[in-house]
Amino acid sequence: MRLSLISDSAAAAAWLLAAACAAAPAAPAAAPATVERRLGLMGTTLELSVEAPGRAQALAASETAVRALEDAEARLSTWRPDSELSALNAAPVGRPVRLSPATYGALCDARAAWIRTGGAFDPSVGALVAAWGLRSGGRVPAAAEREAALRGVGLDALRLEAGTATRTRAELLLEEGGFGKGAGLDRALEALAATAATRALLDLGGQVAVYGRGPFFLAVSDPRERGRPVLRLRIDHGSVATSGNSEHGFAVDGARYGHILDPRSGAPAPDFGSVTVWAPRACWADALATGYFVLGPEDALARAGTDPGCAALFLEVRGARLRARATSGWQGRVQALVPDVDLEWFDRPPPTPE
Repeated sequence: MRLSLISDSAAAAAWLLAAACAAAPAAPAAAPATVERRLGLMGTTLELSVEAPGRAQALAASETAVRALEDAEARLSTWRPDSELSALNAAPVGRPVRLSPATYGALCDARAAWIRTGGAFDPSVGALVAAWGLRSGGRVPAAAEREAALRGVGLDALRLEAGTATRTRAELLLEEGGFGKGAGLDRALEALAATAATRALLDLGGQVAVYGRGPFFLAVSDPRERGRPVLRLRIDHGSVATSGNSEHGFAVDGARYGHILDPRSGAPAPDFGSVTVWAPRACWADALATGYFVLGPEDALARAGTDPGCAALFLEVRGARLRARATSGWQGRVQALVPDVDLEWFDRPPPTPE
């Protein structure tokens, strides 16, 4: 499931008019320079656009952002045996592992998202990922194998204190897939703040993070057809992540299985369409999009609708039509692009009487 940047002609026209009015007749201000790059990072593709007063500054800022993401990959990727997460997974039970401040912070954020979603987001699904063969084409594990993998799930078996992490259960294996991109994007945005960049957009495998002068316009794809944009979103800061099973998954004996696992059951989460989450920090958008997809629209809307710190939007396939349900954080920021989308607003439930 992908988000994509889309242009807005009205916004561009307004910007050009303002620039023309503000320019001095004798010496108009030089236009800012923009550098666009595309490269492979964190097991996916990074597309970034960075604007700065001059080209050299924009190029330097883009390189700073890339280095921050490369550092996050080196620390968090469990595909790399020398990463901090791999070292933690390999450490004996009960032995504290000293972590860098960035990795320790990322795991603290992951734990907070685990609590916030009632365990629907859980990065301790490494054994389940292996049981389902998600890194090698996919397979359906036997019931006993799945049950054994489930014994490793649960961040209650990961102790975080004073910059260290300790596994208290041998079966617990961490997997960065639900929070690594977000953690890396947060570090990239922090790094950009120390450069001359005035505006930037980073798209890391479909998760978008923005920096500087907005607004930014994004398109959400039809969960049944990636190349068909169905909703337009406007954001001014923060990050947007979408979770769905339209791009990944595998088939066995004619049955299709999604790649997003429910850590509570040990099975792939039921497919309903997609969920798109905006949050001020990329780590939250990443983790909550995963957790909300696992919860499903009804349970997730009940949680997201009471949270003013993020905005959630669910696209559900209803025959030939799409049902879009959005929390109040998207008010004034979402627009249907096609006639077969029914946009509804989810109101927060009334407070529980004391």
